[in-house]
Amino acid sequence: MAIDHAKQRRMQEAAEELLRERYGQNRNYLDPLKLMQEVRAQALGFYTDGGEEAPEVPAEDVLAALTQMAEARASLDALEHDLIRAARSRSASWQKIADSLGLANRQAAEARATRLDRAAESHRGDRDVRAQRRDRARRRVVEAWCRDHETRIKTVGGRLVDVAGAWPELAREAAYSLDKLAQATDVVQTVEYLEMVCARIAPYGRQALKPSGPWADEAALVLDAARDLLAELSAVRLAADDARLSTKG
Repeated sequence: MAIDHAKQRRMQEAAEELLRERYGQNRNYLDPLKLMQEVRAQALGFYTDGGEEAPEVPAEDVLAALTQMAEARASLDALEHDLIRAARSRSASWQKIADSLGLANRQAAEARATRLDRAAESHRGDRDVRAQRRDRARRRVVEAWCRDHETRIKTVGGRLVDVAGAWPELAREAAYSLDKLAQATDVVQTVEYLEMVCARIAPYGRQALKPSGPWADEAALVLDAARDLLAELSAVRLAADDARLSTKG
């Protein structure tokens, strides 16, 4: 059966968003190996003392971590490639490099280095050039959509800030994002912080926080409006990606 690349990409992006939200990674960079190690540690209870139960880690977290495997392997290959280059630049012999890598002889080390050179070039070409082109095209589409819906976006963002007190947990866990959302003047930044706040209120794969207090009803309405807005934006992003794939030669 042929691989559905569009579906695979959407699954990868959803997995990365889940991992960022639950495992505290930087929004602009994911370290695949650290992510997988963290999920493994929590899933298998590496952090628990004797007698303690391991924290509940749903299968979707483990599956999301597995989506990082190819990138982790590529990162390890790149690391080995760079270390070999560093060793050679310091006059290390191929035999010593072979010994360090546990290889039989210098020829095996040189062959390994050649394979890693090709892999690095291929990975950079696929990841950096194609991904950057796709990301730039997608960013232009998203920015245009945000400009077209600027009034609505800023209205929803402002309303969410006004009723944020209906979620006491939010003030503790997302104070920075709420503050940035309140201060944002650029509509694209407004959307970014709106997404971060909504992800705290309604984490992926988990039950949404329940609003309480005198603003509970209004907060529920505002959250629905924000989620509708972000669902539209998600559809715009996916459409931009699908358009990019359909025109790729």
